[in-house]
Amino acid sequence: MPVSTSVAVLRRRIAIALRQHRENTGMTQKEVSRRTGIAANRIYHFEVMRSVPPDEDLVRLLESYGATEDTAELLAILPLARKRTPSEAAAADPEQFNLYIGLEAGATQIESYDALVLHGLVQTAEYAEAILRGTTRRFPEAEVRRRLRLRMRRQELLVAELPTQLWLIVPQQVLLLPVGGPEVLRGQLSRLLDLAELPNVDLQVISRDVVPYSALHGPFTMMTFPIPGDAGLVYVETRVRGVFFEEPGELQEYRKVVSHLRVLAESPKESQRLIDRMRKGIR
Repeated sequence: MPVSTSVAVLRRRIAIALRQHRENTGMTQKEVSRRTGIAANRIYHFEVMRSVPPDEDLVRLLESYGATEDTAELLAILPLARKRTPSEAAAADPEQFNLYIGLEAGATQIESYDALVLHGLVQTAEYAEAILRGTTRRFPEAEVRRRLRLRMRRQELLVAELPTQLWLIVPQQVLLLPVGGPEVLRGQLSRLLDLAELPNVDLQVISRDVVPYSALHGPFTMMTFPIPGDAGLVYVETRVRGVFFEEPGELQEYRKVVSHLRVLAESPKESQRLIDRMRKGIR
């Protein structure tokens, strides 16, 4: 049975299964290539989600790994994994962000440290529009509207029948930025307070008095997926591209940072009280 309805997560399930089964045999990609006749670079692409294997290649690889017990499940996933996501069909966003959106849609838990602006999953339309119009890239009006629709649609994850767990850690300085002006900021803080009441949302604020701390290198997002053997990933967005970190040592480093931030930040209840005081103080 598919582990998720997210196309990106289905692709990730296939890629991780193929990589894990190969590694369990102790074979390199070149050795598998010699045994199966499938080019080593194609095997690499299957394992890093650059492409989805044809049915016959998937069956051949699983037979080579002695892992035919997974054949029925992965073959069932393949037709769904080959579909284009809405963001891929639009083809107006960087490839890494298209992948990020697909993975976000299938994550069971998202943990985010937002050092510059608030995470897209919690932005009001007015706050998001102010950010889009304030960028040095002058988007056409139709593109601004498209991006706003996409951002608002992403937020449905938090109120779905099986909602995504969201843990947000935000420095107080971010909440003080007058994005869009006083009215927009007041509305944004009200939105945060509403979301903080959801059972699947934890919001912690790092007081502006707490400096320095271990995440001054910038914002990042950690995602966890309902895939056996999947340790998750960290996504970092730069001005030119998004970067994914998935190696065990990289994930461990970011987990330590998250644990440190949770201790330094105000508790969820105190964070709500702090946000409420800030909202009431906006003039």
